[in-house]
Amino acid sequence: MAIDWVIGGGIVCGALAGGAARFGRLCTMSAVEDALVGRNYRAAKAWGLALAVAITTTQMLIALGWIDLSRSLYMAPRLHVLGSVLGGLCFGLGMTLVGTCSFGVLVRAGGGDLRAGVSAAIVGIVAMAATAGALAPLREPLLGLGSIMLAPYGGASINGLLGKLIGTGAANLICACGVGLLILVPLADRRVRKRRRLLLGSVLLGLAVACGWLATAQAVDAMILDRPESLSFVAPVGRALLQFMVDPFRNAGFGVAASVSAFSASFAVALWRREFRWEAFDDALEMRRHLFGATLMGIGGVLAHGCTIGQGLTAASTLALSAPIFIIAVLAGAKVGLTYLIEGRAMWRL
Repeated sequence: MAIDWVIGGGIVCGALAGGAARFGRLCTMSAVEDALVGRNYRAAKAWGLALAVAITTTQMLIALGWIDLSRSLYMAPRLHVLGSVLGGLCFGLGMTLVGTCSFGVLVRAGGGDLRAGVSAAIVGIVAMAATAGALAPLREPLLGLGSIMLAPYGGASINGLLGKLIGTGAANLICACGVGLLILVPLADRRVRKRRRLLLGSVLLGLAVACGWLATAQAVDAMILDRPESLSFVAPVGRALLQFMVDPFRNAGFGVAASVSAFSASFAVALWRREFRWEAFDDALEMRRHLFGATLMGIGGVLAHGCTIGQGLTAASTLALSAPIFIIAVLAGAKVGLTYLIEGRAMWRL
């Protein structure tokens, strides 16, 4: 029996990611808030470990010749700098208003959070509108601005750029040292080591990204897909909603399968851990904040070609140049949102 690498891979990788996040209580927004406001870096260090695992396993697969990511979205020869910056700012501000990212809303919805369920729907609807709907005419010219052709500078990867400047050997050594640091920092922190669920969740989330590349690479070899892909949770959520309404998953892709599976795995873990609780909006003000934040995440994720998972882990696992640009912009947007929520200062005055 032939293996369906697209749907099967999406189900396995989405379940691994969603279950890991629910079990390990991984939340991007919580990690950012703890670091920026409370100067508590434990969760951020755990995310660094997830990133290190994703990079290490993905690069090992490339070195072994099992995957070829040269045709992936993140290795495109043109870098949309403006899209990455504006998308990251919008996404960071949006996830602050919602209280979690586009992946987090699926995980929380699986635990019974109706606010997250509504936010996930808005993220998906806005993402589809910005991709192929009413907002697409605004997106296309914007991405045309502020783009850079990367071929003269060594390509779309960090090691390619460094290799052009200082040589391939030195570039690989710097990247390896950076990944090693991401592994050593959380393991050297006794408080992080004591949180075994958090560490296990981080490792599994990183492995899920690499597994996504491996599964879709097999689909490319079988001429089922045009290019490999891995986990991302903005546009695929919109496609999942669209297929649920008009095409009951007959032509579901990897991203759709992963999104549905991440929600389902979170639901299963929440039941297993007896953490399932129905939650709803407290008042109209909270609902408006979530709706506005979800809209910003949908727009930002499309502009940046990914979310905190799609760019922060998946793109970063390829050492794409777009990943650090997006992450810095997300942190800046989150800082603005946190200042607004905590201090009550108008966002346009920050």
